Amino acid sequence: EREKSFMVASLEGNILAELDDALQRIHDGSYGHCVVCDQEISHKRLEAIPYTKLCISCKANEENQ
Repeated sequence: EREKSFMVASLEGNILAELDDALQRIHDGSYGHCVVCDQEISHKRLEAIPYTKLCISCKANEENQ
């Protein structure tokens, strides 16, 4: 149970960090653009994962490596 609690807390901390990063991208005007290829991230992807940094193509490439 301790390990499970630690994993949940760690995941929550990671999501909070991602949200903070997304807020910073909103402030600097780069929100909604992929950090790798600078293409616009689809609205559907942003609705599903509002803190995402990568477009679908770059995310797929990252997962395949």
